[in-house]
Amino acid sequence: MTGLAAGTVLSGLGVGLNAVVAEVFRVAPMQALPAWTKSTRSFDDERDALRGAIGSVGAHLDSLGAKVGSTSAEIFEALKYLLEDEELFEVAEGNLNDGWSAAAAYGMAVNEFAELLGGDPDFDERVKDLQDLSKRVQAEIAGIKVGLELPSEGSFVIVGEDFSPADTAQFTPAVVGVITISGGPTSHTAIICRSRSIAAVVSCAAAVDLVDGDVVLVDPVGDRVVVGGEISSATQAIKFIDTGREPIIPVRSNIGSLDDAKKAAAANANGVGLFRTELLYLSATSQPDVASQSASYAEVLAAAPAGPIVVRTIDAGSDKPVPFLNMPHEENPSLGVRGFRLIREHRSFIEDQLHSIEFARAHTNREVWVMAPMIATAGEAREFAGLARSIGKFKVGIMVETPSIVTQIADLKGQIDFLSVGTNDLSQYLFAADRMNPALGLLLNPWQPALIRTLARIASEAEAAGISSGVCGESASDPAFAVVLAGLGFKSVSASASQVGAVRAALSAVSEADAKRIATGVLAFSTAEEAKAFVLQELALLN
Repeated sequence: MTGLAAGTVLSGLGVGLNAVVAEVFRVAPMQALPAWTKSTRSFDDERDALRGAIGSVGAHLDSLGAKVGSTSAEIFEALKYLLEDEELFEVAEGNLNDGWSAAAAYGMAVNEFAELLGGDPDFDERVKDLQDLSKRVQAEIAGIKVGLELPSEGSFVIVGEDFSPADTAQFTPAVVGVITISGGPTSHTAIICRSRSIAAVVSCAAAVDLVDGDVVLVDPVGDRVVVGGEISSATQAIKFIDTGREPIIPVRSNIGSLDDAKKAAAANANGVGLFRTELLYLSATSQPDVASQSASYAEVLAAAPAGPIVVRTIDAGSDKPVPFLNMPHEENPSLGVRGFRLIREHRSFIEDQLHSIEFARAHTNREVWVMAPMIATAGEAREFAGLARSIGKFKVGIMVETPSIVTQIADLKGQIDFLSVGTNDLSQYLFAADRMNPALGLLLNPWQPALIRTLARIASEAEAAGISSGVCGESASDPAFAVVLAGLGFKSVSASASQVGAVRAALSAVSEADAKRIATGVLAFSTAEEAKAFVLQELALLN
């Protein structure tokens, strides 16, 4: 059975640099859950059944997190925190008291929480995660197997509305490509496919018409899917010639764990541009002491590649809850208490963290820079700089993620040593588009002209203020975009360890003059598609 005519082109957002041709496999929906009913058992029996199911699902999330590796494990830590939320369980207990079964009580509680978050597109992804967990708990109680029924042999492109983190962790070796109807470049699906080098195109609405038996070309570089397409027609990623020269700006690596640090060193990164320290805390139920934190940091610093190591202080909040901080439920956590804003209620922890980093720096004799996330005002930047310098021998900087701080860079002259742009969050706030919202993926495309022009302003004003500037967001892992960043005037980029080699090759194959010319040219375009096409064409001519 064929769904679409050969040659039909479906547009979306590509994830990865390698194309693939394979047969479509539509993912079947999960078996229907039993209808909710009142229970004939005691309150204690039903509560024990619910506790047991939550425990089993939590253990499954732990195993999936271990399977996908440290880069994506934070997703499963955050999901487990949602699953084990005590307020949610208390609501479920109220339903049990009303005589409902364990499955019904939990499902109703999740619906109540989802209703509180509903009606706001910024929370679509979190509501979806919560409902996915609810289904898994109910299925565990009913004895229904939850999981994708995927082929284990052959080669297939799987197609679905979107995939939860638990779904993506179950991909078999037969899954060589992924197409999602919704989703975006920073969705769970995109993050995990990128980390596993699975070719994907997300936010591909027309994929709803694909059926089993269709053979498709998944062409991430071309941001498209072609029905009946051949691998020879795939858009080619730029193949940069290895010149043997050093890149025109340093290429550092993003890390979140000891394992990541070792991978970054093996990739020949020029240091670390982003050490996500919150990954060390996501599973901690009590605040770790300075000694244990220092030991963890020292281990990572010692294994990291040669060069500066930029450590971001804890960026908890939003979709990265840390249990021991007891953060309250917020109506809009993306705009709430997160990042440096935690200092108001958790100053002692921020101070302990900085002391721990300083002890690790002194022990390992590494060059350590520290920066604070979610800085919105020049006053916050000065407060952090003063605190950090009072504790350690660091270069001190900030993350640029909010549009407000972009307008105040000139005010930071002499106050901070460096800044680093987080393009994922900057895009989120610049376009008022939740980075996890599957319906808003197109707005989170780093080639959006408004983002590129904002980046140009940041680099220019940082240069004028004598502040070193870098980019550590997901966009810096794209070799072509990294050339644009260098041309705009950024002094470094930081990519995922798997992309360090490709980004280094790109930045060693172009001259500073060519990078500046390309960056100047791209500012003239008014659509993301035009901007990307221009840069790829110019780079192809150079190579």
